[in-house]
Amino acid sequence: MTQELTRSAREAARTRLTDAGVWDVEGDLDALQERFLAPGTPTATARFEAAVAERCRRIPLGHIIGSASFDGLELVVGSGVFVPRHESTALVAWAADEKTLPYEGTALDLCSGVGALGLALSRRRPDAAVTCVELDDTCLQYLNRNTARHQAVLGRVSVHAADLTEPGCLDAYLGTTDLVMANPPYVSPDVRLLPEWSEHQPRAAVYSGADGLDLIRRIVVLAAAALRPGGHLALEHDRAQPEQVRELLRGDSFEEITTFTDTAGEPRITVARRTDHGGTG
Repeated sequence: MTQELTRSAREAARTRLTDAGVWDVEGDLDALQERFLAPGTPTATARFEAAVAERCRRIPLGHIIGSASFDGLELVVGSGVFVPRHESTALVAWAADEKTLPYEGTALDLCSGVGALGLALSRRRPDAAVTCVELDDTCLQYLNRNTARHQAVLGRVSVHAADLTEPGCLDAYLGTTDLVMANPPYVSPDVRLLPEWSEHQPRAAVYSGADGLDLIRRIVVLAAAALRPGGHLALEHDRAQPEQVRELLRGDSFEEITTFTDTAGEPRITVARRTDHGGTG
């Protein structure tokens, strides 16, 4: 009876999720079944069906199950925070290379959210000192929870609450940082997004000015000031923005400006090296 309940509930859910336009039906089914249907009882089936109904309304899977896997870490997430994208692990892999971040180096993860980039980097490079910078109170709660939860596998991680638009927000790191990385909001209001992002993610984590690049412009300036000569900057952005982001980096402050693809093969990550001379962009 238990197996029959599970099989019947899963088949009905598959049809509902397909009709709702969910892009990874089987992956979502597996996650929802593991989280809600494992006991295979009528009560569990009711919980599973309620969760499926939420996913059919295009509420992000992470918000429903309460967590998201990212580069070997199970991060706590929920309504009001951006769910990390697996595709961003390509940025972490680049950042963790000792050609990018020297041994016992220092890194800033700006717009850290729930801490995906910063904590994943610290897990890979426990010798480094990583500071996660975030403004939003809800994100900070999740960031602190995730930092504490994974403390056993992390190196030196600190959390800094700061508004990147405020003068002096990163004065403590001027000229001393080896790596600045960020997955900031970068979407223009004119871009049409799937409901998971346009309706159910916090707008401040998605949109940034008329062309989507307002915060990236600010981060370029902040990174130029924070990085030591030879330090590195990594920015995640929209797949349509590589040339615009590279143009923002051109000048006296950065060189070796390159865009590479995320794990989905999209050109979403642009990196640069701080020059040994020049101004702050």
